Amino acid sequence: MSEVEEMEEVKPKKRATKSKVEVICSETEYLKKIKFDMEWLQKIGTQYGIDRFEYIHKFRAFRCCKSGQHVDWVDVNDVALLNGERRLVQILLKHQPVSPKRAVINYPWR
Repeated sequence: MSEVEEMEEVKPKKRATKSKVEVICSETEYLKKIKFDMEWLQKIGTQYGIDRFEYIHKFRAFRCCKSGQHVDWVDVNDVALLNGERRLVQILLKHQPVSPKRAVINYPWR
């Protein structure tokens, strides 16, 4: 054995690139008008592992899908509140609430 030991070169592991969460929305002009920031959805999608958000205008809410399955709802006001903003609109027709046991998104007020 030689006195100088060969040291293995340690290469940093490549991080998986964050893929953008798919957002399906036909009412982007309305959301811009009420000052809704679409980047808020990217944060929530990354945090909770949601693959896709589908905007349903009559509920003013996004259907959250994970692996092709509908798992939760999040309305525009909840997204704003989770990001430190105030409520954006008055929602007259609410979506069917998901039971807290089945819910994916954890709200501090739930």
